[in-house]
Formats: sequence, C-alpha cells, structure tokens
Amino acid sequence: MHVVRVVLVDDSALLRDRLTELLDAVPGVEVIGEAGTAHEAVTLILRLRPDLVVLDIRLPDGDGLAVLEAVRHLQSAPAVVMLTNYPNEYYRQRSYAAGAVYFLDKSMEFDRLPEVAAELLAATGGGQPA
Repeated sequence: MHVVRVVLVDDSALLRDRLTELLDAVPGVEVIGEAGTAHEAVTLILRLRPDLVVLDIRLPDGDGLAVLEAVRHLQSAPAVVMLTNYPNEYYRQRSYAAGAVYFLDKSMEFDRLPEVAAELLAATGGGQPA
C-alpha cells in the first residue's frame, strides 16, 4: 500500500500535535516531520521529500508562500495545503498561483485535512478516499 508522507509546518506545536492526531486516524497517511519556521520547513522538505505539506502562511521567520515558492519546482514536488488564520482573497489567490492544491481556513475548515489527505492517497493509488 502506498503511504502519503506528510510534513506539517506551523509555528504552534499544539496545532501540529492536533494535526498529527487527525492525520494519524487516516490509514495510509503518515506524518514524517514537523517544522515551526520557514527555514526549518524548506530544510525538512528538501531532506524528507514528503508527498504532502500542510503549510501556514505566517511563520516567525517569513511566510509560507516563500516556502511554497522554494519547493514547488522540485522534481516530484509535494502537494501543498495552505492552512491559515488569514483566509482572505489576497492570500487565497497568491497561494493557488504559487501552486497550492488547497487553501483552508483554520477556524472553519481545520477538520477537512484528513479528507484532503485521503483524497491525495486515493489519487496516488493508495486506496479509496475515506
């Protein structure tokens, strides 16, 4: 069975823990790394080559859009889900233009992440969506 390997990028360790709990409940999805800054994120993504990155827009040392720009041209670039407290149209448009596959509002769409991961798993031949 194919496994969707996920890296979580958010400055809140508590949020990353909650995301890990949500994603651990999806068969075939494995959180392989976490980062709290843009620099850590790029380093981790380059080293681990995940299938999916869950990325916050605002990070202590930069912005998630810069991270997305830095990794989107990689051979076998990861799918990127922007998960943010700043769901305005400006960020939504910039995220999609930079290559994000989803743009989710933390306050209203947080719980959609397992569904998104399951869709990616199904799309890569790893099974049916939950």
